[in-house]
Amino acid sequence: MRLPDLSEYRLHKVMTDVDLDGVVVPGLSAAFHRRAAGGRIRTVGVYRYAGVELFMAWGYVGEPHCRFTAVRRPDNSWGPARPGCPPVVRLRDGGRVTALAIDGHVLTALLPDMPAPPVVRPGTVGPDATPRTAAAACR
Repeated sequence: MRLPDLSEYRLHKVMTDVDLDGVVVPGLSAAFHRRAAGGRIRTVGVYRYAGVELFMAWGYVGEPHCRFTAVRRPDNSWGPARPGCPPVVRLRDGGRVTALAIDGHVLTALLPDMPAPPVVRPGTVGPDATPRTAAAACR
């Protein structure tokens, strides 16, 4: 699967403090791009946190979930396309969500007065973490 070429899309809208899997994340922004594809509209969302691109998710307008997702690697290249929405881990403290993690990228602005949670490595989940997938990342 080839990643979307954003030069083939037009910017549709930019959102700030994006809701990711039911949790509003202050500082998480998303730029949504669209292009016509026959009788449908393709969409790509590029998500940034603290100025860093974290992932892109794409599919068609109106679908309840993303068809594919690619996550940024530490070397700033894109990882391979994966089916579905990005993997999201909810980090909890006493049952309260304190942060989210996407493939090891921890989004800590949920409760800025709390200490930063440990980085979650892909495929690992601590006792207070709940693995989830981001719903409706393509808008």
